[in-house]
Amino acid sequence: MSRAQTRDDLQSGVYHKIANILMQLRKVCNHPDLFEVRPVVTSFAMQQSAVAGFEIKELLIRKRWLEAEDKRVNLDLLGYQFINQQDEPLLTAVETRQLSASLEMPYIHDLPGEPPPKDTRTIVGYRRYRAYMQQIERMSYWKHVAYLNAIKCSRQPIYPSEMLSVVRRLYKPLVPLSAVDLHIDHVRPVHKAVLSYAERTDSMAEDINKFVCVTPSVVALDLPQLALGTYQSQLASLPLEFDQILHPVSVKLQIAFPDPSLLQYDCGKLQQLKKLLQEKKAGSHRVLIFTQMTRILDILEIFLNLSGYLYLRLDGATKIEDRQYITERFNADSRIFCFIASSRSGGVGIK
Repeated sequence: MSRAQTRDDLQSGVYHKIANILMQLRKVCNHPDLFEVRPVVTSFAMQQSAVAGFEIKELLIRKRWLEAEDKRVNLDLLGYQFINQQDEPLLTAVETRQLSASLEMPYIHDLPGEPPPKDTRTIVGYRRYRAYMQQIERMSYWKHVAYLNAIKCSRQPIYPSEMLSVVRRLYKPLVPLSAVDLHIDHVRPVHKAVLSYAERTDSMAEDINKFVCVTPSVVALDLPQLALGTYQSQLASLPLEFDQILHPVSVKLQIAFPDPSLLQYDCGKLQQLKKLLQEKKAGSHRVLIFTQMTRILDILEIFLNLSGYLYLRLDGATKIEDRQYITERFNADSRIFCFIASSRSGGVGIK
């Protein structure tokens, strides 16, 4: 009703145009799909992305990042690397903790005092404020160094060195349980904790179906090459099963079909019909549904299939020799719960 063409047709006063609008409103009142079907959402594919022109600069920056010295996270500092660096005896760890000089480092106990006002109008006031901020930075640096030193000095072994040698021999290589031969040199619980690609996909299937649903408006075909870079060759060397695992996820991110349950929730009549059918089914009744529109029968068929009800259909397109057979089958078979028909096919002797 908010479209400009609809307003123009109503103002024109032409009978056929107004009658057409009324027919469209009747369709909407019965079910929105009669007027306009929910579209299938797909992404517009571009051959070249907007960042393709910056490929050389981006590769240069990535190369500089890869050449950085700190390439790995310090797991020992975070407390996660408790096997590879626990060879030192317990006595050595105790002595190291006693010899820790973290509390003797500069600026540990010093307080900066009251901060001066941030004076940017006079040279003397600005120098005083700048000296105070530099002192704060030095104190923060040395406190962080003392914190890291205290962590390193407080490390102590969790396992004896003899046990660690056995653990290292049994725990490598860490691969899924399905990919190893169960011999004495493998530990079942450890390898069972490592999931394969297929097992990980099965465990996350419900999350993928729920949350992998946002289809982007535009996709660039060259973006994987720009984003993955050297890793693309490594992905290409993986087996074909890996592509089969990622294919459903990739399809859900590229094309979105309307949820089948929206057929019911888009229409208040079908929501009430759902409740009525449940009541009649619980009371061992059978149902006849007539409609003037043949396309409503198509929607009712999908609705009854989603609800799991047995039904028969009869409309004007049904052959004459099949009408009597369909009617007799519905009368004879009590398992068929619903009979849907158009009003033009009435009077066929349904009991």
